[in-house]
Amino acid sequence: MLEYSLQLSKDINKSLAGLTTKRDDKTLFPWLFHSLVIEHHRSIIVLCDNLLYSSASSLIRCVFEAYIKGLWFAEFATESDFEKLKKDEFNKSFYKLVDALEKKNKNGIKNAKERYWPNLNSLTHSGTAQLSRRVNETEIVSNFDDKFIQQMLRFSNNYALLSFSEVVEMSGDCDAQKACLIIIEKYKDTFSMA
Repeated sequence: MLEYSLQLSKDINKSLAGLTTKRDDKTLFPWLFHSLVIEHHRSIIVLCDNLLYSSASSLIRCVFEAYIKGLWFAEFATESDFEKLKKDEFNKSFYKLVDALEKKNKNGIKNAKERYWPNLNSLTHSGTAQLSRRVNETEIVSNFDDKFIQQMLRFSNNYALLSFSEVVEMSGDCDAQKACLIIIEKYKDTFSMA
C-alpha cells in the first residue's frame, strides 16, 4: 500500500505542476485547502515510510478537515467569511460546515464525520487512539498494526484524490482534467478499499 500511495501522490503532483488559478477568494482559498490535503497525504506517506506512524496518524484529521473546508469555502463562504479567514478569526463550527455540505449535496460527508471524527480527534490530540498505539506488552514504542497503517493510507489516498479532482475542476484546464480522469481510473480501486 505504501508504494501504491506514493505513486498516487507522484501522479497527482505531476498533474498539478504548473497549474494556476484565479486569485479571487472564492477560488484561491478552496484551492489552498485542497492543496493542504494533497501535501498532508504526501507527508503521511513519507512519515509511514520512516516508521513514524504516530506523527502520520496525527495528520489524518488535518486531511479530512482541510477537504471539508475546501468544499465549504467554495460553496458557502461569504465575503465576511473570507475576511475572517484572512485574519485567522473564522470560527464557524466544523459540524456546521459538514451539515451545510450534507444538506446541499447529500454526499455522505455527515456520515463520514460522525463515523471517523472521534478517532481523528483522538489521534491528533494525543488521545487514547494515539497513546494506546505507543505501547506493547513490555515497552513504550510505536505499535501500529498493519491493518491500521493500511486504513490510514487508504483514507488519505481517498481524500487526496477527491481534493485533486476539486483543484482540477477549479482550474478549468482541459489537459489537467483529462489527466485527472486518467488518474481516477488508474486508482479507482482506492475508493473501494476504504
